[in-house]
Amino acid sequence: MTAMNAIMCLQCGIEMNYHAEKIDYMAALDDPTAIDPDLGGVVEEIHTCPGCGNIETRRAASDVSFTKNVSN
Repeated sequence: MTAMNAIMCLQCGIEMNYHAEKIDYMAALDDPTAIDPDLGGVVEEIHTCPGCGNIETRRAASDVSFTKNVSN
């Protein structure tokens, strides 16, 4: 996993927990150059606040890699 900078909660100011990554297919409409051609969208990180429950997203670093599980 790539080391990432912490996100501070905009609601209460404490450090948020990294939760997940998702592919945002709609982000391509705003910035077509940001699309990962292998995934067909933009990878975003999801962060949640352990204090107040706020959720924030940000674009993942470009060196994030995914593995595919292929069965024969």
